[in-house]
Amino acid sequence: MIYRYFAIFTTFFVLTGSSYANTPADSVKQKPKIPAVPKKKKTPVDTLTYKAQQPVVVTGTRTEVMLKDSPVRVEVIGKEQTASTSMVAAGDLLKEQTGMLIAQGTVRTGIQMMGLGPDYTMILVDGQPLSGRVGGVIDLNRVSVGNVERVEVVKGPMSSLYGSEALAGVINIITRKPKDGYSGKLYMQYLQMGPAEAQIENNYTNNDITFASFINLKNSQPFTVQQDSSTFPYAGFKDYTMQARCKWYVSNSVSVNANLRTFGSESRGKFLDGAAGFITSNEGSVQTTDRSATLGADWTHGNAHLSGQVYGTMYNETYNFDVEQGAAGRTDNFIRRTFRSYLQYDVLINDKNRLTLGGEFWYDDASGSRYSENPLYRTTAMYTQWEGNPTEEFSYAFSMRYDNNSAFAVPRSILLDKIGISGVPLLPRLSLTYKPIPQVRVYGTIGEGFKAPDFRQLYVRFSNRLQGAGYDLIGARLLGINLQPEQAHSFDEGIFYQPDSLIIYGIPVQLGFDVRFFHNNLRNLIEFYPYQTLPVVYTYRNLAQVYTQGVEASMQYVITLTASEQLSGNFGYQLLEAKDVRVVDAIRNQTAGYQIPSTGEFKHLTAQEYGGLWYRSHHSGVLRIQYDNSEYNLTANFRAQYVGRFGEQQLNGNPDIFSDTTSFGSLLDSNNEYVPGYWNCNATITKRFAATFFTDTSVLTCSVGVNNMFNTTNPRFIPSLLGRQFFINAGITW
Repeated sequence: MIYRYFAIFTTFFVLTGSSYANTPADSVKQKPKIPAVPKKKKTPVDTLTYKAQQPVVVTGTRTEVMLKDSPVRVEVIGKEQTASTSMVAAGDLLKEQTGMLIAQGTVRTGIQMMGLGPDYTMILVDGQPLSGRVGGVIDLNRVSVGNVERVEVVKGPMSSLYGSEALAGVINIITRKPKDGYSGKLYMQYLQMGPAEAQIENNYTNNDITFASFINLKNSQPFTVQQDSSTFPYAGFKDYTMQARCKWYVSNSVSVNANLRTFGSESRGKFLDGAAGFITSNEGSVQTTDRSATLGADWTHGNAHLSGQVYGTMYNETYNFDVEQGAAGRTDNFIRRTFRSYLQYDVLINDKNRLTLGGEFWYDDASGSRYSENPLYRTTAMYTQWEGNPTEEFSYAFSMRYDNNSAFAVPRSILLDKIGISGVPLLPRLSLTYKPIPQVRVYGTIGEGFKAPDFRQLYVRFSNRLQGAGYDLIGARLLGINLQPEQAHSFDEGIFYQPDSLIIYGIPVQLGFDVRFFHNNLRNLIEFYPYQTLPVVYTYRNLAQVYTQGVEASMQYVITLTASEQLSGNFGYQLLEAKDVRVVDAIRNQTAGYQIPSTGEFKHLTAQEYGGLWYRSHHSGVLRIQYDNSEYNLTANFRAQYVGRFGEQQLNGNPDIFSDTTSFGSLLDSNNEYVPGYWNCNATITKRFAATFFTDTSVLTCSVGVNNMFNTTNPRFIPSLLGRQFFINAGITW
């Protein structure tokens, strides 16, 4: 079956490519460009965040399209925000966005979106998946944003284009494209209770070649954080990131590109460790390496474009503990290797429609003390997408994907089954955008995705013998449990409204309002649970059905105070509900509850007591206020993030919940099982100077600021809250 699809793809490529064979080449050598859905007529409307110039985005459709014309809703975090806040790590940057929270229950910095954990979100760097998930989490603090141009975020299932791991969405970190000629950057920062950091960037571009290099070095001293009578250690570390990119424009229609990236980290001493929801203190050394290489080529022929890439990566994490960790002794290591290749063909059918066809092959394996069976996956996939804008007001994108995996069967489509097309292993997604008037954009998406069981959930063997922990984590397949892929069908809809500029007391004011509703219905959700109590063994199982739903609302504003002064900012809020459907049904039927040990009485669980899934905040929000003065080249901002209370499984004090003979395990059903909500407030002041002592166009930028200014800490349950941190940095660009 799969070879038939490839034959159809090849035939279509030959036919459509030949139809443009007579297209004359430009007489002047130019960089090839991906065919784009035609731009619509210009209107006076523009988003506030990117009012100066609408960017081109690629993540929502895997093709280039103007942000304002994209049928898929894409949120863009521009380099201006990174520069004005002095953020240096991707995790710090993302947590200040509406609806994006640092995941709880782990010491690593992963992002939770729409109530789904970090292992449901695909993280890309320049379109390539970032490796190194440990406990399902990619630690975003190891991703520097020093050379980042923008970050594109697409929320909602994107499995129809990206496959597994994209059930909650995709975060694409896009590095900076060099300017013509020679350019560069030198940057240094000191952060209290954090790393001292140095960055250097060198770029060169001419008509034939583009080259960019980036080096980031960090050095952090060990420190401790106190909570009550307990001391929590944070180990010192040294790490580095090096990246080199090159693109050669062979001709008017052909280009070749290569990308090398390496990351290394080493720490020694006492540190916080976490697995299976437990956060404990450990001691020893940790070494991490992450290396990747990409080689690709692009060919533009008339209105058609063909691109291909091969990509390989190896991630290695090794712990040398001072305390025995069970059968593995004092050494625990994890090695993950990935090889990926893809071929994608885009053709502009006419001035209103574009077709995309693509195929992928993945090879993944894992080894080390945690994976003695050396498991591996092989995945072959094909995807297609049709983009159109039949009218000035309306645009859409419809995509589907087929996956074939060596380790498990890909689930059948739920949505296609509901319309009478049953048993089809295709994952569809439809996105629509409608602009009835220039000031309003209405958008909606319906689609489905899946998440395959990962190596950890199927094959891991891990022991924690530290005081306060003492458990084994064993993969489900090793215990004879047949895990199924998780599957979700989702929809979201929203509206963006930007009225014409207002004049309030003689002051120009621009406003923008954005409201989004989302619902994700997941079945076969994979969770860890206590498999046995003596000795304590945790493993993974499928839940019948879970849903997450909520509302995101935000307001942006720009107030022009004088010709050189501007006040801008945004407010964002998320309301989230995340619950197990089986528990909700049992509560409705009055069969859910537990037996009180002291009396033997059966205590019914009520809807008011059931708090939903662990580690989800019902309320969260962000606030940003910024002042810009172009006359003095000065920027000052204040940012705040609110995270409402969330359930912590380690605080569970009630017996397991049952419904008849069905066990739901430990549920969030008491106010004593919540970690209190908190505010995290940051402030930065930035001043720019002309640095003509270096080059005629050089700019020196200096910043001072404070993170977590009110000194909020909770290392026992929120290890990322370190307390108040002052910082100072300086950078020069040329």
